Amino acid sequence: MEKYQISTDLHNFCRTFDEDLTKPQMNRFKELMHGIIRGKKGILSEVARQNRGKQRKSIRKQVQQYSDMLPKLPLKNMITRKLIGLRSEIESDTALYFDLVDVTKKYHKSMEMIGTTWNGSEGVPGKGYEMVDVSLGRADDGMSLYRHLYSTEHLDYSSQVKEIEKVFQVMIAAWGEMRGTCFVDSGGDNNNLIELFLKYQAGFAIRMNVNRGTKDRLVLNERGDQTKMMDLWREVQGITAWHDAKKKKQKLVQLQWRKIWWKHGKELIPMWMVWSHREGDPDPCVFLTTKTIKNESDASKIYHQYFQRGGKEEAIFKCNKAKLGMEKVQLCSFEKVKQLMLIYVLIDQFLAKLHEQALEVGQLLHSFLKAFVTGAQRKITKWAIIDFYDETYAKLERDFFIFRNRFCPSPPASQLSLLFNPNEKW
Repeated sequence: MEKYQISTDLHNFCRTFDEDLTKPQMNRFKELMHGIIRGKKGILSEVARQNRGKQRKSIRKQVQQYSDMLPKLPLKNMITRKLIGLRSEIESDTALYFDLVDVTKKYHKSMEMIGTTWNGSEGVPGKGYEMVDVSLGRADDGMSLYRHLYSTEHLDYSSQVKEIEKVFQVMIAAWGEMRGTCFVDSGGDNNNLIELFLKYQAGFAIRMNVNRGTKDRLVLNERGDQTKMMDLWREVQGITAWHDAKKKKQKLVQLQWRKIWWKHGKELIPMWMVWSHREGDPDPCVFLTTKTIKNESDASKIYHQYFQRGGKEEAIFKCNKAKLGMEKVQLCSFEKVKQLMLIYVLIDQFLAKLHEQALEVGQLLHSFLKAFVTGAQRKITKWAIIDFYDETYAKLERDFFIFRNRFCPSPPASQLSLLFNPNEKW
């Protein structure tokens, strides 16, 4: 029954791509998604094993079919369709997290275009591919929007900023403009990336590097005078609290914000800088943003949205690497690896849909159990469903229920009321 339900959800998720895929392509695509989720590895042989019950073919033949089909799948158009569907959800203050990550491959002799990377998990240089990962921040969880894989050894590679611009072009093709507020880590603290955001009129909040020493970044203050960034950090204007999940306690965060000017071409553009100093940290954290900061609430929102990025990254990218074996890919072709990374984006969106459904069911079960405990019944029968109805909907119906008489007539003792409790005073 569970397998049937998952297959039904996967079929409904893929109905969006009927115009993009032929029937054989749709079948192989579903098998790829199903095999990666069940096998938890980005290895085609493992995907074939998970689908062996559906296909009466040898694993070698299935692997060859998957490998031949990967370059032909229009995955960029498919993701664009999903992005178009999410357009209404992306408001001006919706957080979009841009992560500059890597896929490290220790054993890469037969893989194409392996470049030099920085292994973030071990903190040492390595070999592999670089990636720009864009995810959407939600209240309960995050969801991957797009993932662009590139190699520093590719002939078309010129700079990291140019690769980020390719991601911008995909999102603009879907939305018509850059929407939301883009949050970037301190690795994005460079003038070229800031100019790229301004070029596409994208809202952003970039964490600045505060460890430049004597070579601190120069900015223009409110009067237009050139001054060092850290010299503007003077007095506390507000305080917020941050919950430390590791130590399980609240920490106070001091906030300060100042308006500055940024020189873009021949014009000066107003921006804001937010300084935040968390209790126990040696250095403050500084953000450069295009969002207008008027009060403590605005500064606190920038701080919390940025540091919620860690939980979203844990739920999306690290989950794909650790739980679904994204880094274990063994394809030799660079283009096929790029395609497989896009399939992981659609897998993450599918899992986010299942997670949303699970939360709805969880809330339903919670409300049902609450009504079951507070009600008079001790067995799950139709009478218990009535208690559930009373607990959930009685208050909603009272707002729209109008009595003709001044006093509500009490129902007979043998009649159960679905609208209100007859013993309650009105």
